[in-house]
Amino acid sequence: MSATSDGGAAPGTLDRIMARKRQELAARPPMAPRVRPEHRDFALGLVTQRTGRPLSVIAEVKRKSPSGGAFPHSDVVAVARAYEAAGASAISVLTDGPDFGGALEDLVAVREAVAVPVLRKDFLVAAREVEESAQWGADAVLLIADALEDGELREMIATAKAVGVAALVEAHTEAHAERALSAGAKLVGINNRNLATLKTDTGTALRVMPLLRSRARVLVAESGLKSLADLLAARDAGADAVLVGESLLREPDPGRALRRLLGTEDASA
Repeated sequence: MSATSDGGAAPGTLDRIMARKRQELAARPPMAPRVRPEHRDFALGLVTQRTGRPLSVIAEVKRKSPSGGAFPHSDVVAVARAYEAAGASAISVLTDGPDFGGALEDLVAVREAVAVPVLRKDFLVAAREVEESAQWGADAVLLIADALEDGELREMIATAKAVGVAALVEAHTEAHAERALSAGAKLVGINNRNLATLKTDTGTALRVMPLLRSRARVLVAESGLKSLADLLAARDAGADAVLVGESLLREPDPGRALRRLLGTEDASA
């Protein structure tokens, strides 16, 4: 079950964002230490919170994206609560400001509002950002293998382990997934969206995940998943969880949309 679509933004978006992130990091001093909230086990939550569901869902909150423009739901806390009530096993919070309308304060607010683990999704480029993410309450961080050098990726995964946050390492190809595993990743996300061309092919994760199943603790299928059939196909290919956001955020009621996706509410209800 595979569908291909154009992401709707100019190619080179990832390179542009990563270049901006490196400039921003070089221009600011380290953040002041904060009292870290009690840790929630992100990986364990994805594996264990699946009773009555095809697989776990990491549901994403964001206000806009380069490919999708502005979303109709600006209250990320309200959306996160709706996701949790609908059965989300974790919440992904976009904290990038210029391109996604987010902030670290969103991470704090969402984490205070829900009981499930929270993933900081951003374009992190250095180990100190992983440390800062932990202090701001992230239970997990997203690292993009396609955009990081081997040394950077290895250091950031090691830092995540040292500070006690999960590192979900995202890749688009088998080669990048192998790099992630070699760098020490235990949680691997396969992004159906090619970040170089911004085209989405939902068959990507279906092809790559079976090659990784025996070596990764958790596998996550990302992008372009819009139906229960998509979730079931991802599960059958070896996924423990999926990360979804844009398809839910376009709906009038994101919580109800998640229930439909999970097959727990009839679409005509």
